[in-house]
Amino acid sequence: MGEYNATPLPPAREVPAPPGWSYLPHFDPFEAHLGPFFVRDLSGGREFALIVDDRHMNARGVAHGGALLTFSDACFGYAIWDATDRAPCVTVSQQSNFVAAVDEGAFVSCRPEVVRKTREVVFIRGDFSVAGKVVLTASAIWKIWRKSSR
Repeated sequence: MGEYNATPLPPAREVPAPPGWSYLPHFDPFEAHLGPFFVRDLSGGREFALIVDDRHMNARGVAHGGALLTFSDACFGYAIWDATDRAPCVTVSQQSNFVAAVDEGAFVSCRPEVVRKTREVVFIRGDFSVAGKVVLTASAIWKIWRKSSR
């Protein structure tokens, strides 16, 4: 496994951060393409958000499931970085349920919850909401890679 990119990448679009939110730095090129993502600190963790725009839409005119799944994977990755002091980690599996359609312009947010952490594996879940209404639920298992001695 290669080393992580340590230099933040610019998001594909400049979108003003909503009041109380800041830009989440992107290190992954695919996530930078979908971004920007936003973040705010809350008691006991961070909350992440995405403003759905035309790049995220499918042919039916609602948010593409792949865009929402990429956002959920990114949110989980950042939450796991927080829980592991930025240890290298990868998604092993993710289970997701689409609960409602998401329209263009929607503000999707999630506060991921680390359910359990061992030396090698992290279990995480999250409810993704628009205006207080859950639109996607997800849970995942992530593998923590040993930090290389290189």
